[in-house]
Amino acid sequence: MVSQSVDAIYSTPSAANSHDAASGSAYKEHSIHTEHMLAVRRNLLTTDTAMRIASLFAVLSDPTRLQVVYALLRAPSGELCVGDLATGLGRDDTTISHQLRVLRNQQIVAMRKVGRIVYYRLVDEHIRLLLELGMTHTSETSTSSKAGEAEALA
Repeated sequence: MVSQSVDAIYSTPSAANSHDAASGSAYKEHSIHTEHMLAVRRNLLTTDTAMRIASLFAVLSDPTRLQVVYALLRAPSGELCVGDLATGLGRDDTTISHQLRVLRNQQIVAMRKVGRIVYYRLVDEHIRLLLELGMTHTSETSTSSKAGEAEALA
C-alpha cells in the first residue's frame, strides 16, 4: 500500500473526486511522506461527523452554558430546577431557561416535569467526561504557561 505512488492515486479521477483530481498536483507537491498522507486519507473524519462534533463544541463554548453544565455536574441529586440554577448562578430565570433550551436541543441535558417545576440533568456520562477533561486540560495548560512565563522572565 505504501508503494502506491501519489500519481496513481490521481490518475483515474472519478466524477465525485474531480476537484481532488484537478488539484492533485498541489497535494502531490506538498506531500513529503506518501505513507503518512495515505494514512490521513484512510482515517479521514467525515464531514458529517466533523459538523456534529463542531456543533457540540460550539454549544459548549458559551461560558453561561458551561456554568449551567458544571452546576448540573456537581448537583447533589444530579438534577436542578431552573429557579435553583438561576439563583445559584446569579442570573435570571429567562436567561437560564434559554441556555437550558439550547443545551436540550443539542441533547446535552434532559428534563422532567413535576407539576410546574422543571428539573434538568445531564444526559449521559460523555458530557461529564468532556467537561472534566476540559477542566483538567485548562488547568494543565495554565500551569504550564505560567511556568513558561516564569522561565522566560528569569
